Amino acid sequence: MDTNSLLSIVLIVVAVYIVKNYILSSAVPPPKPSAKSSAARAKAAKDAPKKYYTAEEVSVHDKEDDLWLIIDGKVYDVTPYVDKHMGGLAIMRNAGKDSSKGFHGDQHPVKVAQILEDFYIGELKV
Repeated sequence: MDTNSLLSIVLIVVAVYIVKNYILSSAVPPPKPSAKSSAARAKAAKDAPKKYYTAEEVSVHDKEDDLWLIIDGKVYDVTPYVDKHMGGLAIMRNAGKDSSKGFHGDQHPVKVAQILEDFYIGELKV
């Protein structure tokens, strides 16, 4: 085998290596496993044994970074939703308290009740 043939083979091997690595590096990564859908989380929460909270237990969760609400006798941890609330910090008006009256106001479309279910954590103990 002469030097030119050997050089050609080496160049082909290097080119194949470069192309292979380029293709592998630009490939779309496989999708990450998705978190449970909100519907699946809500169903899991409903199927799980119910937890009960007193009004006193709920009342200590009255800050933007730790916000629970009571709505129609159910307890919701809406902390992750505070920054997304379309009404801004109006969500804080009844922080740690019964917010049923405000929740059922004209400002909330039907979809809000569906969103709320994602944050359900238990029932109010009376």
